[in-house]
Amino acid sequence: MRFLSHFSMAVALATAGTLAFTALPQDAQAAKKKKKEKESAIEISKEIRPKVAAIQTALASETPETAKPLVDALLAENLAGDDLFVAGQLAIQLGGAVKDTSLQEKGIIASLNSGRTGAEQLPAFNFYAGNFAYSAERWAEAAQRFQAAYDLGYREGNVEPLLAETYFKRNMPKEGLAKWAQIIDNANASGTKAPESWYRMVRDRALATGDKNLYSTWAAKWAAAYPSGDSWGDAVRASRITSQSDSIQNLEVLRFMKVTGGLTTARDYKEFAEEAQRKNLFGDVVAVIEEGQQKGLITSSDPLVSEVLAPARRQVSGDRASLPSQPSAVRGSGSSSVMMNFADVWLSYKGFDKAAAFYEAGLTKPGADLNRGYMGLGTTQAYAGNYDAALQAFAKVSGTRAPLAQMWTTWIGQQTKPAAAAAVAAEPAT
Repeated sequence: MRFLSHFSMAVALATAGTLAFTALPQDAQAAKKKKKEKESAIEISKEIRPKVAAIQTALASETPETAKPLVDALLAENLAGDDLFVAGQLAIQLGGAVKDTSLQEKGIIASLNSGRTGAEQLPAFNFYAGNFAYSAERWAEAAQRFQAAYDLGYREGNVEPLLAETYFKRNMPKEGLAKWAQIIDNANASGTKAPESWYRMVRDRALATGDKNLYSTWAAKWAAAYPSGDSWGDAVRASRITSQSDSIQNLEVLRFMKVTGGLTTARDYKEFAEEAQRKNLFGDVVAVIEEGQQKGLITSSDPLVSEVLAPARRQVSGDRASLPSQPSAVRGSGSSSVMMNFADVWLSYKGFDKAAAFYEAGLTKPGADLNRGYMGLGTTQAYAGNYDAALQAFAKVSGTRAPLAQMWTTWIGQQTKPAAAAAVAAEPAT
């Protein structure tokens, strides 16, 4: 995120509508008639007119820096109202001319404190004052100035992000995250989508708090707004930190990572392959290792190829041929877990219709693990591109699987093109 630099601020201040005194008002009534602003004319006291004139002369010379001691002396006086306003404006002008941001800050503060700054200048002046305070690490003052600028309608210079950051600088992370949530929501509601850099930064801020739930929440928001392998992978990893899962649930997570592009390292592929191998899901073993090879993350010399992939390939044909094609073909009544295990195997071979039938059969059995069954059914339907059916299944998932079901629901909402479903279903069967 780019914050306004001192140099760019100096340029902005130079064109911010500051007053340029070319002559001292000799007749206050005549000056009032010439004013185009809604505010009344500036009337400086007789005591400071000679000092203002001397400063103006120095400013107009080839050596404007000679005006600095004169301006400093004027600001040091016990001024108020119009006199303080004029002193501040002169300080702003001189600061812009000689690139002295300290002098500009004094001028801005003097102008604001005078109570005579025009309504059209107040928003920007408060923002500039906040930016100066921010650079000087006066966080509370910066927050007050940024809030005032925003309340007056100022929307430039990343004023809201700067305001949010002042909370983190003061060790107020919850308030800072709440402000960021408001900023992002407002941006999205206005039709100008909040940039991805904001989501990334807030995710980092949440992670830095040490609160795993906050991290998981913001990682999921990033993935929802800007889906990619990186964002979904991060959301899944954050979710795994906050929940305890068994081996079956871990495989469910890995399947989601695979479809969203969240498998990004050799370690990810190794974990998926070994988890699938333990459950004799040979279709998954072959598919995931081959994908890792295609991405260049798994080499031919990797032990996974000889110790896991090769044996799985030998098992595929016979294993698939031995599977019952429908629940009624299972010997005996078949328990819920048996039905769901067969469903897992059919899912690994991309036999989506058969997998769905076995999950549904398992759900009807006594003692069924409903959350496991609906998660498997939803995953199967999502892989097949049957998104409405998948959403219905995921809506019934509760407990420790609920965060994953919600991520699936979000991902499905992002699949607006028919090609998205075809890309999953068309993946070569093993």
